[in-house]
Amino acid sequence: MAKKKIYQRPDGLYEKKVTINGKRVAFRGKTEREIVQKMVAYQQRAESGPSFEEMADEWWEYKESRLSPNTVGGYRVAKRRAVERFGVTPIKDITTTQVRAWLDWLGNRGYARKTVANHLIVITEIFAWACEHYNLLANPATLVHVPDGLPRAKRTMPTAEEIAIIKENADTPDGLFFYFLLYTGLRRGEALALQWKDIDEEAGIIHVWRSLYYAGKNNGNFKEPKTEAGKRDVIYLDRLRDVLEPHRKADNCFVFGADAPMTYKKLGCLLSRYRSRTGIDVTPHQLRHAFATLCFEADLPEKTAQGLLGHAQLSTTMDIYAELRDKKRMEAAAALNAADF
Repeated sequence: MAKKKIYQRPDGLYEKKVTINGKRVAFRGKTEREIVQKMVAYQQRAESGPSFEEMADEWWEYKESRLSPNTVGGYRVAKRRAVERFGVTPIKDITTTQVRAWLDWLGNRGYARKTVANHLIVITEIFAWACEHYNLLANPATLVHVPDGLPRAKRTMPTAEEIAIIKENADTPDGLFFYFLLYTGLRRGEALALQWKDIDEEAGIIHVWRSLYYAGKNNGNFKEPKTEAGKRDVIYLDRLRDVLEPHRKADNCFVFGADAPMTYKKLGCLLSRYRSRTGIDVTPHQLRHAFATLCFEADLPEKTAQGLLGHAQLSTTMDIYAELRDKKRMEAAAALNAADF
């Protein structure tokens, strides 16, 4: 019996339709040989299952819109690095040993513990997605832990000289923003979202209830805190009030802006001008840490400091206080060792 030829369409392309695993699939090509090659490749792929990259892309399509603006960037980078490592490898063939080796590789490249931990979270979720939607039998990342001995990123305090410069430049257009952060402990986005109506001069209170984020958009968007701890009242210190109140505008105006909040471009220009003029490179988060130090030196209880800083967990505040106590102890030891008695 003569071999049945593959159908050739009027446009010249060859086409063959077959049913594979209950699914009707059409293969097209310029030659019959190309059709056969495509059918073999498809069958091999069906047997090996989806690749890691396919699962990562599918998971990301679902996950991205559900992440907070502050989280999406870190997750995107971790997902990209995981795809670079595992790529077209069938996801069912990736082992716990391979995942552990990848985390070790990240650690050996100098990434901090928090960064590597974030990568582990992302790859664990990708495998979990495959378990749920493609019947992957086991998640190879669940038995893996972050490698020991990785460096932990430290929140460094501004130096005494840097704080002195911030105070000296308090009543300048750019310096006021840094001075405000130093004496409120607010996150950058929280400060940028404030309107004058949120600052109650008479009661001596600053009402914090939302944050401004950019996420690639120049004009930014507002978001509410992830936890109730983020919504809080902060003490409007006298030293800050004396400098800030002469700049007060209408209630609906933004404290650091005008009728609209500061754009990302304008914020970048402010930070650049300030660094150039003062010679210091202090981040808003460092000033938040400096405010925590002020709370510690004023003997505020950890619970009170937690409320002012908006920490969701008391343990976060306690960790900062413990670090400051250790620093004080070391300073005391140095002073005693240097004393002549």
